Parts: sequence; structure tokens; C-alpha cells
Amino acid sequence: MQLRQPSLTLMAMTFALLGSSLICASADAPKLQGVYSNMEPSVEQGELIGIEVFILPHVRDDEVAYVALIQFADGLPMRPQLVDLAIQDDGISFSAVHPVEGEIEFKGSIDMEGLTGRFDALGEVSLPRGESIWQWGASGR
Repeated sequence: MQLRQPSLTLMAMTFALLGSSLICASADAPKLQGVYSNMEPSVEQGELIGIEVFILPHVRDDEVAYVALIQFADGLPMRPQLVDLAIQDDGISFSAVHPVEGEIEFKGSIDMEGLTGRFDALGEVSLPRGESIWQWGASGR
């Protein structure tokens, strides 16, 4: 049997495959990598306040692993630190050194909106997914 409109059949198959892949993609967990930040300038005081976490993938022993570049700011931005990220079924965790509290542990999770969880010495934190405060000049923010 010869198809009269092979291009229409090919287009219909393409749309069907694209639609099914979009449905599957929406059911997948959000990507871990990205920037999560609540860091904001304090205009009245001329300070920078908040936390920024930049999660990056890498390959270790032929498997994907993750590290996080963490920066705290409590008036002034502290030196960023690179820490290993532990991935569990129910979330992520890492240890970092806070300039006042010393070594602190974070346990939390990532969804489409951002990173939420608890630093043992600082309490609950919510870091929206987005761009780094250090990118603001480029985006006009």
C-alpha cells in the first residue's frame, strides 16, 4: 500500500513522539544542577545578606556525582567553598563551614521552585532556583 501523503504521516508521528516525550519529561524529577539563592543586597545598610548554592555535576568512577559551591553573606560575601553533595532517595545533604557557626550540616530537597531544607545551626532555609546575584549586572536586574 502506497501512502498518498507521506510527509503528513511523518509529521503526525513526530508530534506523537514529541508529545509523549513531554509527558515523560514532566513526570521526571527536577534537575539538581543549577543556582539556588536568597542572597540580596541590603540597600539601607549597604550589605549583602543570604546564601547561594551552585550545584554542578561531574563524573566520578564512571558515574555522575555532584558538588556544590556554597557562599554565605552576612554583611560581606564570604569565600565560596566547594563541597561534596550526598544524594539520597528523599533529598540531599552537605557540610559547609559557616563564618560564625563553624561546620554546619544541611539536609533538604530540590523541587522545581528551588532548594529547601535546614541548616542545623541556622534553621530552615528556602533558596529559589534562578540566577546568581553575581549575574545581575549581565541581566540588568
